Amino acid sequence: MYLSHYNLAEKPFQISTDPKFLWLGEKHREALAVLKYSIINNQGFVLLTGDVGTGKTTLINALVNSLDEDTIVAVVSDPKLDRLEFFNLIVRAFKINKVFKDKLDFTLFFSRFLNYAHKNNKKVLLVIDEAQNISLELLEEIRLLSNIEIPERKLLNIFFVGQNEFNNILMRNECRALRQRITVTYNIDPLTENETREYIAHRLKVAGTTSEIFTKGAIGKVYSFSKGYPRLINIMCDHALLTGYVKDLTIITPKTIKECTKELSLPGEIKSSKAQKVRPTNKERKRYGKRAILYSCLVFLLLPLAYPPVSTTLKGYLTNVINFYDQLLQQIAGPAHSHKSQESEVRKPEKTRIHRPLLQKQLNYSAPQPISEELTNVGQPAGKESTDPASEARKPIDFQDCNLVIPFGYNSNELPESAYGSLAKCARIMLQNPAIVMVINGYSDNAGSGTYNKKLSEFRANIVKSYLVGQGITPSRITAVGIGEEKPLKPNTTGEGRRANRRVEVEISGQRAAPRQALDS
Repeated sequence: MYLSHYNLAEKPFQISTDPKFLWLGEKHREALAVLKYSIINNQGFVLLTGDVGTGKTTLINALVNSLDEDTIVAVVSDPKLDRLEFFNLIVRAFKINKVFKDKLDFTLFFSRFLNYAHKNNKKVLLVIDEAQNISLELLEEIRLLSNIEIPERKLLNIFFVGQNEFNNILMRNECRALRQRITVTYNIDPLTENETREYIAHRLKVAGTTSEIFTKGAIGKVYSFSKGYPRLINIMCDHALLTGYVKDLTIITPKTIKECTKELSLPGEIKSSKAQKVRPTNKERKRYGKRAILYSCLVFLLLPLAYPPVSTTLKGYLTNVINFYDQLLQQIAGPAHSHKSQESEVRKPEKTRIHRPLLQKQLNYSAPQPISEELTNVGQPAGKESTDPASEARKPIDFQDCNLVIPFGYNSNELPESAYGSLAKCARIMLQNPAIVMVINGYSDNAGSGTYNKKLSEFRANIVKSYLVGQGITPSRITAVGIGEEKPLKPNTTGEGRRANRRVEVEISGQRAAPRQALDS
């Protein structure tokens, strides 16, 4: 309708996920790279989350289109089904013309299908969109599907794509076995204001124009309305172009966006949106903070210039500043302040010795220690110890609590139940101390091939890392390494020795030199 008015070849802001209009910001490029890496390395379960309208489905479509013929892909967009319906939907998504009436027939057929794909050097990927709608019973069935594997590799990669509330579902006790198997997680955030500007310009360019139809102020209003969600950006921009066409406008201004906001908002929504301002980003907060400090310093230095006498020398100016603020403080505080200032000149303060037990603990940590059974029930009352949260917070933090040795079962990468308490305590320590970083080394015994043991130990290390990331630790602070059968704790000639070597070692690393110098001084 408005195409010729703006010299466009097609509508630039349709809600449909047309791959031609795909725009990948920094977050989306990173997410796409993570997903491709997970397929190449057969990571098994992968989790992609984001709020409504952040572009999860668009990203998955871009991933599917970028894969070559070596990957067999099936996408399930509506998993709110019972078990048998879901199994038949999977088969249809893999373009297999077959209907199953019971679980046994499906499992036997699907196992043959996965092994056949492996023999033909093909990877199999199952993408489950809208994962927040899956029932707990169906989640357990999906977990059991991943048990169809061979010693060398996973035969099925499963990507969960869902809204943020799916994270809460996975944190439930019933889903702990599935949560342990998720090796990669990624969350897509809304676009920033700069990314919103690039997004709009890209879609207009694909549609046939490089003209700046939207002014800078109009894009700011679009961002305020959409909060950076691509779907809302498309809705607002499409409505704005239509409004401009009706009013014979070739440039969209903030006034037009304000009018469209009223038309697109529900009753009472405009009033609430005025109360909720867009939160500034961390970079904006830092910029505002620097400006506030700069302006405060200027006021501090310029205000005494109005106080006579004015001196032209630096020494005289500094004396003038001191006298000005001294008299100002005396006027504010009154006689009491004057009395205290005179008393402070007579009585010299005692030197205070600063104790830094926390810093000493941080610098002198020991080698990793085996998990203590006393830590397996964190949060439960033990003996006569105090459980008061305030008293716990006042206790000095022991970084040795993050130096752990976690045992694993034979040919298993499942996190043992006894490790949860220790890892939860370690996660709290890392959250309280954002400067520290961690290394997680996975090991195995010598049973099996060296290549397989290397991969198994890497899975074990990543399982521990995934748990800590799920507790809120930034992934970049944790390095997970698979060592394999190298560096055994005990000889592999006995069952006891092999049990000791099937382990993951967690330890704090990357201590800075600056705190040590401060301590020595």
